[in-house]
Amino acid sequence: MRRSILKSFGAETWKQTSAQLAVTFENLRQLPQSGYMPAELSDFGGLNFREALSGQNRVIYEVRDGTIYIHVVTDTRRDLRTLLQKRLLRSR
Repeated sequence: MRRSILKSFGAETWKQTSAQLAVTFENLRQLPQSGYMPAELSDFGGLNFREALSGQNRVIYEVRDGTIYIHVVTDTRRDLRTLLQKRLLRSR
């Protein structure tokens, strides 16, 4: 992510993005249930996936046994369903 932002947008944008993500991660640490279930993942029912916005990024995370697992940080303009399908296919 860092490399991509630096290459496409420069150091200043990376600094801002990194700072925003740090604030978001701290907020999640303090209030892990504050995010909401992403519409794209509602079909999965009982899973504990949540979403938090951080600037132009979506942070997809899961809270399990008191631990926060960050699964995806992606641009808000990106289609999450397509991204997850690509990741599933890559992992096979």
